[in-house]
Amino acid sequence: MKTKLAILSMAGLLATPAMADIQINGFANLVGGMTLDDDESLYGYDSDFNFDPASVFGLQVRGEVSDKLSATAQVVGRGRDDYSADFEWAYLTYMVNNNISVSAGRLRLPLFKYSASLDVGYAYHWITPPNAVYGIDYNNLDGVRIDYQNFAGDWEYGAQLTVGRTEEETVIGGTPADLEVKNIVTLSVELTRDWFSARSLVGTGKVSATNDDFDNFIDGFSQLNAVVNGAARAADQLSVNEDSGSFFEIAMDVDKYDWFVGAEYTRVEVEDSIIATNDAWYVTAGMRFGKFTPHITYEVEEGDISDRVGYLSGLPSTIDSGSAAIDGTWATVLQTAQGLVAQQKNEVSAVTLGLRYDLEPGFALKTDVTWFSDDLNDLNDATLLRVAANYTF
Repeated sequence: MKTKLAILSMAGLLATPAMADIQINGFANLVGGMTLDDDESLYGYDSDFNFDPASVFGLQVRGEVSDKLSATAQVVGRGRDDYSADFEWAYLTYMVNNNISVSAGRLRLPLFKYSASLDVGYAYHWITPPNAVYGIDYNNLDGVRIDYQNFAGDWEYGAQLTVGRTEEETVIGGTPADLEVKNIVTLSVELTRDWFSARSLVGTGKVSATNDDFDNFIDGFSQLNAVVNGAARAADQLSVNEDSGSFFEIAMDVDKYDWFVGAEYTRVEVEDSIIATNDAWYVTAGMRFGKFTPHITYEVEEGDISDRVGYLSGLPSTIDSGSAAIDGTWATVLQTAQGLVAQQKNEVSAVTLGLRYDLEPGFALKTDVTWFSDDLNDLNDATLLRVAANYTF
């Protein structure tokens, strides 16, 4: 049903008489992979060769409503969602002048250097961008974006202000959750000159995450404040309910065509919540030999729970309320809370060796091997082999 609705909506857009100039672009990422050991899994892959986790097909339509106004829509089908087609972009853009434009509707959330081209595998050398930085589920928002572009001598520079909100199904510390981020405000600045480019972004928002089991646990934890002073405060600190979130990103690239090197760093923090403060970064480098591009990437992700442990540190491990049932309940609830906090801690790294072959313009073949390491649990270590065909038109 979703696929039919998306196609019918796209057809309606194409048929709009006001849009005399229609541009249609498409892309496909056919990605297959498997881990190299029977008991390993990584990024949705296991030891059985599978195309679903990262394969993506998309179609983008852009129509000129007038000299200053345009409409853009992008329909995407993902293997992990059984290729059900959904509108991921649907927005209008008004060109104020040659330097400033305003877009409104469903937009890409511009958190990273490759956010705008995240689904277009042909646009970068990896099969998929480093998971430590890019492995999030919320990539779009409903809102408004203002873009500014200009030149100063040999420098090209731009700024982008985005405001809006997003609602997505995600996973936090291994637990499924419905995520809502309201009052999103991001500001990014980008500089480019010849072979050098740099970008930085800061963002804020009000973060809420709901999971029925977790929410029921928090309610029960809070009710124990009648016998343990401070339980309600600790429960409130662990809950994720319109808490202040912040995001910071910085990226730099040197591309001399024959060779390139780049790096990107992000930091995510949600105050007074169970969500760990997350730091992630990668360094990548490669060389171009005609149609061949061998490359290597090292990535790291760390989740810091020191503040979250502090929420529980002042609470007693045992109590004597006069009721064995209540005392036992408290011990179980506190141990559960400590376990949930511990689950947020994260220390992982990965090394990826890859090769891209540009078969012809718009069509690239790729392969890579990723060695993943979990410093907290060796059982999660894995080696992943993937192959891909990226196509654009």
